[in-house]
Amino acid sequence: MSTLTTNARTLRGPSRVLLRVHRRTLWGAGAVAAAAIVGMIAVALLADRFTTGFAGTGCDLDSSVRACFQPARDYSDQMLGLGRMLTYLGLAVIALPAAIGAFVAGPMVAREWESNTAKLSWTQSYPPSAWLTARLAVPAMLVVCGITVLSAVLTWSRHRLGGPFPTYWYEVSVFGASGTVPAASALLGLSIGTLAGLTLRRTVPAMAAGLFVSGLVTVVLGMLRDSLWPAVRDTFTPGDDYIWPDQAAIIAWGWQTKGGDVLPAGICADGSVDRKVCLSERGVTHGFLDHHPASHYWPLQLVETGILLALAALAVFAAFRVLRRLHG
Repeated sequence: MSTLTTNARTLRGPSRVLLRVHRRTLWGAGAVAAAAIVGMIAVALLADRFTTGFAGTGCDLDSSVRACFQPARDYSDQMLGLGRMLTYLGLAVIALPAAIGAFVAGPMVAREWESNTAKLSWTQSYPPSAWLTARLAVPAMLVVCGITVLSAVLTWSRHRLGGPFPTYWYEVSVFGASGTVPAASALLGLSIGTLAGLTLRRTVPAMAAGLFVSGLVTVVLGMLRDSLWPAVRDTFTPGDDYIWPDQAAIIAWGWQTKGGDVLPAGICADGSVDRKVCLSERGVTHGFLDHHPASHYWPLQLVETGILLALAALAVFAAFRVLRRLHG
């Protein structure tokens, strides 16, 4: 118990210094986050208002009555505009961890090395391990809380939006900005930024490295996302009434022959030929559809979150090793 108390007291000093030095940046980031939250709530309220107004006309989007054409068009345009705003906000949440990595790498870590502030603080008040722990723990708490709130409000706003342009769970701006992935990605950005700042110890190169590596991980995981969990394969015979599963993320589909060869989906799409005859001539026995149903949302989320947290842990371990080498 006394050890825990001593460790808490040791971290209290560097944590206070960190918050005091970067208070303007933290207040600015908080103001931007608050503005984004207010904006998302406003979008949801506007969506409710537009939906209520359109319902009051007695029209629907499929109406063939001429008097409903303009109200339906206006409603569709309004909801499309709101949907685009939420899409941009979702992309901003996805890009936020890279920005966090750049800030931590430069102003929070590398700049203190350039100005010798870090070494001075070690000799006068607290050890290097406390200095580094504070630069990991304090931002981690603030960043995880902030990005979790942003993600939750964004998800709520999307559900309220609905309308003629629904969003799907597998879209890039939806999946990467919802669930547990944003918080884990933010922790990875923080860890990579800390490692870059300690390794390079120069503000601009460290910021560039933190931004690049964090962004690269986000892009690579986005490209590999479909392979993080086994996909479901549906098979169907040519000409039957197979209906594609609702809310499914389509990975691939096509035709398979008796010999096991896979043919592209559009092999017999030419309108000048009979599709059944064309497929029969090529020996097609059945079609296939590889997809992730909506039930795969959380498995994919948790697997990607686990990868992000594992990479973050490796980056933190490497950062402490680099610090030990630098401090001797």
